[in-house]
Amino acid sequence: MGTKRKQKLNRFFFLAVPLAIFLLITLAPFYWILVTALKTSTEVFAKPLTYWPVNITFDNFVNLFKKLHFEQYFINSFIVSISVTTLVSVMALIGGYAMSRYKFRGKSFVYVLLLCTQMFPAVVLMIPLFQSMNNLKLINDLRSLIIVCSCTNLPYCMFMMMGYYNAIPRTLEEAAQVDGCSLLQAVFRILLPAMKPSIVATGAYAFINSWNVYVYATAFITRKEKYTIPLALSIFQGEANTNYGGIAAACVVALIPALLLFSIIQKNLAGGATSGAVKG
Repeated sequence: MGTKRKQKLNRFFFLAVPLAIFLLITLAPFYWILVTALKTSTEVFAKPLTYWPVNITFDNFVNLFKKLHFEQYFINSFIVSISVTTLVSVMALIGGYAMSRYKFRGKSFVYVLLLCTQMFPAVVLMIPLFQSMNNLKLINDLRSLIIVCSCTNLPYCMFMMMGYYNAIPRTLEEAAQVDGCSLLQAVFRILLPAMKPSIVATGAYAFINSWNVYVYATAFITRKEKYTIPLALSIFQGEANTNYGGIAAACVVALIPALLLFSIIQKNLAGGATSGAVKG
């Protein structure tokens, strides 16, 4: 009994308590955003501070769509994110395979070059990218965000896919080719089903990054009707005051796609890269 009790105490202090603290720190900002979104503008600044709305109101959410037409910004962000996710997933799938399976002259240089692209902050690249988009006449065009977000997310996504491919034995493809499959058939029939969790993880990474893009959006988009959600949050900040209730409501709406995405793909994220490929 003494040993079992000690194990329970150790599990409580070294697992349950740290996990509870971590969850509290992580979830506290989300809770406060939701509470602020349900408060009136008067109660947001009321003293003493209230940790739950005295009078719950949904006016902040109603104003988002009735007065500010927030659905347009939501659609703009959705178009950019879906386009980037599709492009990056397909290109990373192909590029990662090439980097993993083939040996070619200059492969090490390409590898280092891909690494170097991750070292530059977005602010450094903003001016040359703005000039490029301006020359292409893509300023105030969502295609500028799609192109830039695809290019900036692709190198890391290729690294992710390359690591997943490396985890899958080459013998799977070779066995399929021995059975009469071509290389493409072996890839689509054998590797892709085994790569499903990896493709989902890569797509989720690209989606979240493009959904939250702000620095490039401030440079390329100035027309209000082309705003994405991160840019639309600036509407609530005026010269004299800031509508914190409106910002909180917009943040809650902006979080919904990410929450839905991860609730749908969580099983795939938990799966291994070679799940279902090798059995017994």
